[in-house]
This record gives sequence, C-alpha cells and structure tokens, in this order.
Amino acid sequence: MYSPGFRILDVAFRIAILLLASVGWIASPFSQDIEGSKPDNPKIEPKYDQTFSGTIVELSDSKLTVARSILGKPPENRTFAIQPDTRIEGKLRVKLKVTVGYITTSDGDIARLIVARPQRTQKK
Repeated sequence: MYSPGFRILDVAFRIAILLLASVGWIASPFSQDIEGSKPDNPKIEPKYDQTFSGTIVELSDSKLTVARSILGKPPENRTFAIQPDTRIEGKLRVKLKVTVGYITTSDGDIARLIVARPQRTQKK
C-alpha cells in the first residue's frame, strides 16, 4: 500500500507537528504580559537620578547632611531635603552609614530614598 519513502515522510511530518506544538506550549507563559505576572502588592521604588553614600553628620525632620571621603579626593558633604514622600528604610541617626537616592532640582537636592546600612558589630 504505502511505499517506504512515503511512510518515513508521514512519521517525520507527525514528529514536526508534535515539536511545533510542544514549543508553542512551552513558550506560551513567556508571551504573557509581564505586568500581569507581578504580585498584587508590589513595593514601589521611588524614582531618583543619582545616589550618594556616606555617614550622617547632621539630621533634622526636613534635611539630612551626609559626609563621605574617597581616597585621593577631598572630603565631601551633601545636604538633602527630606519630604513627606521620601521613603526611609531603617532608623536614621547621626554617625550612621546611609545611601541616598536623590533628584536635583532648582531648590537643591531632594532625597527620594534613604537606606540606612546596619552597623557591624565587632567580635571580642
């Protein structure tokens, strides 16, 4: 009935169909909208342009001054305005190391994110 060449083509065609179907089944989760796969309560990261890391030298409710020294450069102090929408991670205090994500405006530098880095405890 069938010639041997026809039977090989029929089997090859069926294998090709199965491969295409399996590739479509595997790739389908990746084609979904990425926004739809995020959790319902995402942690919103505030937008900032630059970062500055150092040690807090002055702290008030409305501003923060951070000092840093880099080997081969003069010490640098920066003052950032703290607004109600500034996100603060950790408890701030003088002599604590922080990283500040900020934006620069005509009014000065405005902190958008302040991350307090935990102090290392020395082992005795």
